[in-house]
Amino acid sequence: MPNLKKFAVSYTIDYQHRVVVGVAAPELSTAIQLARNAFEEGVIWDDMPDMPLLLDDYEENEDETLEFYAEEIQSFPEPDSSVKQLKGRQFAFYCAQALLSGDMDSALEFAKKALPQFVPSQPEETIWSVKSDNGCDPFEVNAANREDALRDALFAIGWTVAQKGAFECDQCGRIYDDAGQCLSDDCPANMK
Repeated sequence: MPNLKKFAVSYTIDYQHRVVVGVAAPELSTAIQLARNAFEEGVIWDDMPDMPLLLDDYEENEDETLEFYAEEIQSFPEPDSSVKQLKGRQFAFYCAQALLSGDMDSALEFAKKALPQFVPSQPEETIWSVKSDNGCDPFEVNAANREDALRDALFAIGWTVAQKGAFECDQCGRIYDDAGQCLSDDCPANMK
């Protein structure tokens, strides 16, 4: 296989950004001035009832010039924010499709990719040493915090911890604080 080099290849093409808004005004010059003021105030794209957004598109110029450029690079850089925004919109669209089709798991995963800044970071798990005064051999559990470590340690020795009045399925061991029956699809109690 030949020794391949990495290149950043870009192209430019001439476009015209065309925006059309609806404006109610007594005359042409007033309509133009109202639109110009909205542009300068940064609200021309707000799609307001008194100034609806009718078109926002990029149109190629008739005498366009397509030019390619390349430069050799050591490694591919992190994608530009424009690419991240484009991917975010695509993931948001996929999320909406998954929601409408009832696939909540996929919808959640696409939403996390569309808006990663809103995904809570997962605390790192650490190893917790568990020792007992009543003859149980010492062992270790992995947990993100002391409370989880205590719960996992109790579970490891056959104990469960549930809120008083919670339902525990005797078939699969799952605990529900807000249900009187097992809700798991893969529980033997529900497989009939």
